[in-house]
Amino acid sequence: MCFPLRRLLSFLFVPFILISPLAAQEAGDEGAEEKDWLEFYYETPTPDRFIPQMKDWAGDGTLDNDHAKPALIAFISQLIRQNREKLAEWYDGLAGLDPKQKQVMHTAMLFSRTEEADAILKAQFGQAYEDQKAETKKILEMPLDQRDTVDMLWGFFYATGSPEPIRRLIFCFRFKDAPDKPDGVEVPEGFVPLYKELPDFARNSLLANGERHALIVKILQVLLEKDESLMDVEKAGVRAVLEELGQLPSGKEA
Repeated sequence: MCFPLRRLLSFLFVPFILISPLAAQEAGDEGAEEKDWLEFYYETPTPDRFIPQMKDWAGDGTLDNDHAKPALIAFISQLIRQNREKLAEWYDGLAGLDPKQKQVMHTAMLFSRTEEADAILKAQFGQAYEDQKAETKKILEMPLDQRDTVDMLWGFFYATGSPEPIRRLIFCFRFKDAPDKPDGVEVPEGFVPLYKELPDFARNSLLANGERHALIVKILQVLLEKDESLMDVEKAGVRAVLEELGQLPSGKEA
């Protein structure tokens, strides 16, 4: 069972993917008959498609794609939270998956933080599951300098359309003025601290997804207007994103 999403040392540079690798349609695709099921799930939830979709992902290699797994795991975890009564049926329906592919489901069940998932996994894995659960943070509480966190936040958003993962992404702007070499940490010559890349990555991922999702623009506008917890550096980051998208409300110029 592959629960841990291994944390990298914060001073290591790791390249990010700007849009979730599971987004099947590019913004400029012509002739697409429907929006990507995962990316736009929050618009029209269709949980009855879950089992056939998982089987499709098993067949096309998505469940084996390490780059796709973080967003997919977070996405499934929120579908489980939204459809707890269906979990036993879903789990039985996916019994034929390859054990390695089923790890995606197991990990999503862990992150779902539901009693229904706990019951199934504890029956299968006993104390090992309880130990792993105690060590695993909630998605919205995961360190931003952990390799998979940002992709997981997008998977969370695609499933729910909620502002919480967007607010968490905005937190990345706080690292804009962080030191290149933190006190007491030996940074190898030539390495860029991962946290120094977070502001640009947050900006780029919000831009890329904001061009595709009107809801993201609305969330950013509302947060800029009403969220009193936003720091000045976060407000500046949000304003820059909205301005580049051509959606900055009047009177909110920098």
